[in-house]
Amino acid sequence: MKKAILSSILLLSASSIFADTTMCFKENHQSMSTIENTPLDGGLCMGKNTISDMKAKGWNVDDIKISQSANGMNFIYVLKTPVTQAVSSSNFSGNQADMEARILEKLEKKKEAEKKEKEIIVKKNLAEEGKDNYIRKCQSCHGEKGESTVGGYSRPLNTLTSEDMRHSINGYTNGTYDRGRAATMQPITSTLTYVTLEKISAYLDSIK
Repeated sequence: MKKAILSSILLLSASSIFADTTMCFKENHQSMSTIENTPLDGGLCMGKNTISDMKAKGWNVDDIKISQSANGMNFIYVLKTPVTQAVSSSNFSGNQADMEARILEKLEKKKEAEKKEKEIIVKKNLAEEGKDNYIRKCQSCHGEKGESTVGGYSRPLNTLTSEDMRHSINGYTNGTYDRGRAATMQPITSTLTYVTLEKISAYLDSIK
């Protein structure tokens, strides 16, 4: 996506040295009919101004690049407004490069934020599903928050990673692991899958 956006920007004609220029964009927009009244990111649009707003302030659309994305369409606008004083073409090129760099940086930050948000949602869903499993299979011995050592036989579950749990469960199930309660644990561990352990681990992390 980064390369596609950069290629799109570079294809936009660079133009007049007698204008102030700004570049605004919108990713994954769904409708051509609403884009002009949708706040754009980047440049002087700053996530607040629409194309209609910019036109009302005296800006004209000098060029537009539209590309298809997996979740809609990507729009990049080059906007200009006449000025009374000319600027050199070298300054224009420098300003355009700065704008391209800022757009790409903003896109990267947006993707990173979306990735983190998805990870949080996934972990929250796992925790919600793990709560019921923990209460039914583990809480009576290991405590409300996985804090109990079960009379010194067990490590607190809330200090273990899901990988630690898998190692212990495998050991209990195949008879190679015993901290003194293997006979009690084996019937329980035989019903636990790796997916269930991931959910239980996520739940315990969520209530620490």
